[in-house]
Amino acid sequence: MIRKLKSLFGRHKELSMYLVFGILTTFVGWGVYYVILLGGRAVFDIPVTEVTGGRYFALYTAAQAIQWTAAVLFAFFTNRRWVFTEADKQIPVIKQLSVFAGGRLLTLGLDYVITLGLTLLLSWGIPVLTAVPLLGARWNLCEIGSKLIAAAVVIVCNYIISKLFVFKTKNR
Repeated sequence: MIRKLKSLFGRHKELSMYLVFGILTTFVGWGVYYVILLGGRAVFDIPVTEVTGGRYFALYTAAQAIQWTAAVLFAFFTNRRWVFTEADKQIPVIKQLSVFAGGRLLTLGLDYVITLGLTLLLSWGIPVLTAVPLLGARWNLCEIGSKLIAAAVVIVCNYIISKLFVFKTKNR
C-alpha cells in the first residue's frame, strides 16, 4: 500500500504537492476567516443565526478580505518553493506575485459569491442548522458547508491559473 502511494506521488509529484499545500492554504485561510467571523460576532453581538443585514455583511466581507490576504501570501511562497519546481526562476518574484494575486482575486470573487450565496440558500428555512455548539462556540453549519464547497471549486481554479499563467516553465 505504501509503495503504491509513493509510486503515485512520484508520478504526480506536482499535483500531489499542490494538493498538500492547497489543503494547508485552505486551513490557514479558514483559521483566519473563522477567528475574525466568530470574534466579530462576539464583539459586535451578531447572533450566529444572522446571515443578512449590514453588520453581518460588513463582518463577512472583512473576514473574506483578511483571509484572502493571508492565504495568498502563504500559497504563493509555498507554491513557488515546493510545488512548481520546474517553473522559470528567471521571472522576478514581484511579477509572479502580481500575476498570482490577480488570479487569486478572480477566485476570491468565486469564493465570496459561492460562500455567501450558498449560506443564504442553505439558511433559508433551516434555522436548526444555523446555531450548533461546537468547540465551545456556536457555529453556523450552513456557512461551514458553503465554505467547503467554495474551497473545492477555488482549489481547482487556482491550480489551473497557477499552472498556466504564474509558474510557467521555460518551454512555454
